[in-house]
Amino acid sequence: MPTRLDDALIHQNYGTLEHVVNDDKRWFDRFYFNLQAVDGSLSIAQGLGVYPNMQVMDGFSLICTPDFQVNVRASRELVNGNRDQMDIGPIHAEILEPMKRWRFRLDENEYGVRYDFDYIANFQPLEPLRLVSSVEGRRVWDWTHFGHVGRVEGWAEIDGQRIQLSQDRHWAIRDRSWGVRPGVAVIEDTSEWFKQANWGSRYNWVCVQLESFYLWYFLTHETDGTPRFFEGLIRWSEQAGGLQEKVEKVVRHVEFTEGEHFVNAAVEVHLTSGRILKVNMRRLATSLHLRGGNYGGFNGIIHGMRQGPLKVTGERWMPSDSRLNPVSKGIQEHVVEVTCDGERGYGIFEIPFGS
Repeated sequence: MPTRLDDALIHQNYGTLEHVVNDDKRWFDRFYFNLQAVDGSLSIAQGLGVYPNMQVMDGFSLICTPDFQVNVRASRELVNGNRDQMDIGPIHAEILEPMKRWRFRLDENEYGVRYDFDYIANFQPLEPLRLVSSVEGRRVWDWTHFGHVGRVEGWAEIDGQRIQLSQDRHWAIRDRSWGVRPGVAVIEDTSEWFKQANWGSRYNWVCVQLESFYLWYFLTHETDGTPRFFEGLIRWSEQAGGLQEKVEKVVRHVEFTEGEHFVNAAVEVHLTSGRILKVNMRRLATSLHLRGGNYGGFNGIIHGMRQGPLKVTGERWMPSDSRLNPVSKGIQEHVVEVTCDGERGYGIFEIPFGS
């Protein structure tokens, strides 16, 4: 059935906009956003995705301090193809100016947190990359994404205490992605596919910014460090020419304390130009735990699952430290202070292990 969006001149296949290029239940289109306070006192993540073949839109808001993390999750059915309306219960996102300004909002809810702020980009976005991996004709991965960075202004409120968010003290990154990947809509064992695809059992995703450039990379490796897959890009600021440059490789020295507790990463970033950037990422006091947003599954639910017309759930994890509260173990978004050639910046160092 045609929906209101079918009146727009935006079709990219032979069917209506209710349908995507194939019938894989895992097909998704979503964003991830993360705000970092430069003093390490706060991180806020919001994500929202649409799953056309499941007729589902779901999302989450995660608010984390050094002491606790509050999770709010929501899921709804798509109605008349309203996938462009990024509203699920109390969770809202709005594109005010494409590739430049977004508004994120969490309305009042039973978990004691809310916010209303704008993300303002200060660089051009990266050019999209497509990651593909197939095993015996089955696509393990086939998804496209790009990164972007900026600053934030607005407010957040935790237990009635309002925090003013300003561009000088609250930096942000976002990631846009669409396609097919594991861990969406269908719970299945992909360990053998991953092994055959030589994809690796661990990974490291990084998106950090300084004044003159921002760095994005994604690598996978085995537990013994054997490398498997790598893609990396940097985008220079307009003052530094504004160009995007491919990263040929990164050489990492990652420091952990007992129990793989991440504390620091010294990374040599080797560019296609031959230049080597020495980037250091020091963990700050707040690390956000993505299990609260259903990454890796939580309480039997993963992204894209049908949960009815509208469902809102959540909880508060105290403490947020997964060494003391194992329920939060899983993908860790470590807020890091970044230094390179006398510049200082902030961003996210993500790993799916340790604490």
